[in-house]
Amino acid sequence: MSSLKLRRTPTPAEHVAALLEALVDVAENSFFGYVEPIDLERFEEMAAAAPAWLRVSIHFEGAFSGWMHTDLPEALGRELFASFLGDAEAGAGERELYDLVGEFANMVCGTWLTRTSQRRQFNLQHPDVSARPAGWQPAAAALDSPLLASFNDAPLACWLEFIPEA
Repeated sequence: MSSLKLRRTPTPAEHVAALLEALVDVAENSFFGYVEPIDLERFEEMAAAAPAWLRVSIHFEGAFSGWMHTDLPEALGRELFASFLGDAEAGAGERELYDLVGEFANMVCGTWLTRTSQRRQFNLQHPDVSARPAGWQPAAAALDSPLLASFNDAPLACWLEFIPEA
């Protein structure tokens, strides 16, 4: 008689620590940046000072499926661009900025999935990067188990959204 192995959809809370580790690794090794977790109050305080925001969403499929979303100030995206190129004076047009911010999120998502599911294969779709409307502020308090961080003294919110198994 064979046994049926049931798969369970993970919860975002189960992955916050692993997501933070992936973010720290990518920040330090690819962008020469410093990341530390912050609480909601500090995040909201920092976020209020950022006038323009970007959102990156990456859909992944494999042993479990879902999205990783990241909200970050546009100024942090431009800093990441310059850091990645190793040129503090490097300027980026919208397309280049979106490509780099998307690659940053792709690196974080891929690192997180590789570390948490070493023997499983995942497919990541191309990152979707968009500017938030003028005056928009992130609503981190409404998210399910968000990772709130300071990346080089700029706020960053990252969260997971899983698709329940049918």
